[in-house]
Amino acid sequence: MLDASKRSLSAVCGCASGSFAVTAVSRRAMLACGTSVLAAAAGGFAAKSFAQSAPRRIDVHHHLASPSWLQTMKLIGVDNPLIVNWSVQKSLNDMEAGGVATAILSGNVPQVRPLAKEAATRIARESNEYAKQLAMDYPGRFGVFAMLPLPYIDESLREIAYALDTLKADGIGVLTNYGDKWLGYSYFEPIWDELNRRKATVHTHPADANCCVNLVQGIPQTAVEWGADTTRTIASLIFSGTSQKCRDKGVDAIFDAADRNLVNRENALHILPRLNST
Repeated sequence: MLDASKRSLSAVCGCASGSFAVTAVSRRAMLACGTSVLAAAAGGFAAKSFAQSAPRRIDVHHHLASPSWLQTMKLIGVDNPLIVNWSVQKSLNDMEAGGVATAILSGNVPQVRPLAKEAATRIARESNEYAKQLAMDYPGRFGVFAMLPLPYIDESLREIAYALDTLKADGIGVLTNYGDKWLGYSYFEPIWDELNRRKATVHTHPADANCCVNLVQGIPQTAVEWGADTTRTIASLIFSGTSQKCRDKGVDAIFDAADRNLVNRENALHILPRLNST
């Protein structure tokens, strides 16, 4: 369902620059958890640049705010005007303005990371079912990257099965970190093993890490830190050997908001893991 014209045009995500954020597609096999890794760097082109007489793009970075998830975010005080004011019609309007044929819906930051196990499991399931219903109500316009109740491993494995087998989701959406754990940590090995077994598509979105909140006064996390955290989690996947295992088995990984350090450090990320293994 996904093709090479993937773009980020969501007006709901705080990591976008302006109303729309265009993403450049970068293929770097040495970072791959599969055959296609997308390092998405926000840009600032005008929306009219993408208007098409016949929409053809697939937007893989398009957030939704399901009713139960939004209510929960309000209760714990992490809502903001972008997610509060989200609506299906606004998404459709954004897609029309950006020449987007299909948007793959995914959960917004912080997904269900701050919640206790029972609440996280319930809200993730309700959000995934809501996204699937939108895909059914608007055939061809929406797809689904299902949210997992991470960091709870057993519950997340059950949600992977439900999302991919019952809901027929297009893939799974995760965050770059879960507080003090990045995706290459052995803690997540059961998740990657299951995703490998299914040859799943995995969409990764940046999030605030415990180590690095409010590092520089006056600079929002989205300006610098989210790109840096994407680089951290990609590095953790490489140095742990997870990326090689994923590539061998065919997982496709999409990384939003990778920063320029990823490109600058390509040689180090390619060579150092080999040196460490000798």
